[in-house]
Amino acid sequence: MDDLSNQEHCPDDDAGIDRQAAEWFALLLDDGATPTDRANFRAWLERDPAHAAAYAELERLWLGASALPEAVRPASQSRRKVLKSGGALAILATGGVASAVYLRPAAADYRTGVGETARFILPDRSIAELSTASAISLNFTSGQRRVILHEGEAFFTVAPEANRPFVVDCGELTSTALGTQFSVGMHDGNIAVSVAEHTVRVSSPRQAQNVEEGQSVLYANGLLSVPTQTDVGRQVSWRDGKLVFISTPFKDVVATLARWRRGKMIVMDSALARRPVSIIVDVRRAGRILENLEHGLPIRIASYSPWLTLIYPQ
Repeated sequence: MDDLSNQEHCPDDDAGIDRQAAEWFALLLDDGATPTDRANFRAWLERDPAHAAAYAELERLWLGASALPEAVRPASQSRRKVLKSGGALAILATGGVASAVYLRPAAADYRTGVGETARFILPDRSIAELSTASAISLNFTSGQRRVILHEGEAFFTVAPEANRPFVVDCGELTSTALGTQFSVGMHDGNIAVSVAEHTVRVSSPRQAQNVEEGQSVLYANGLLSVPTQTDVGRQVSWRDGKLVFISTPFKDVVATLARWRRGKMIVMDSALARRPVSIIVDVRRAGRILENLEHGLPIRIASYSPWLTLIYPQ
């Protein structure tokens, strides 16, 4: 294995850090790891707090728990316990990394779990269809119909009421229905609004756009894009139980599929990550997503637990 401890850290290359952390993880699970390997691993951990954080996340996922081991274990224990203690010790030496805590919004009125979708009829007879790991809450009064999207994505079919606007709040973005069907989704800090029928008025603190049927906008880094033509049906194909990817970079395919299953998926080859692929995935069988990928694409999958999957070119 190359000495990853000497590789330069690119602050914006989170995927590269994840790959390096996964390579160290796989190496240190092997009985063949040498003292030099472990010394280089510690040097890599100490080079940048982002390295320690990425490795800590892999350990947490491999354990299937919410925290790292609290104490360093004796060197005589198994190779996997040595791996965990070595990682924890080096992380503590760099100042400590808090375990990840995933909070579900307590105020949500409707929600779905990972890999689930659901259809809800709202009090005004509008319909909200929730994608995987999504949550909304309602604030309906005599003068307004307001929905808060806390996480994930929702597709709305709005019952017309001229005197009560239907508004969806998502972070800093507000979408007011001027028609009937549209989706709002938040992923990786960005918010997307796509319109399947009629028009939606989308507003941020500094901008506003009318988004017409067949268009979408993206809100990222405080900026709202201009509306662009979109295949809305393909974008919300999860409503029919499938995800459709046409000439999509494989890393984007994996990022989307990761929202439909628990655990972390890391593409271990940068050329493979950039490769455009076309594939249809049945999300109603979320437990077989990895099997479908491996059968449909020239890749090799290594699963270290239900929580951690590494993907290599074949």
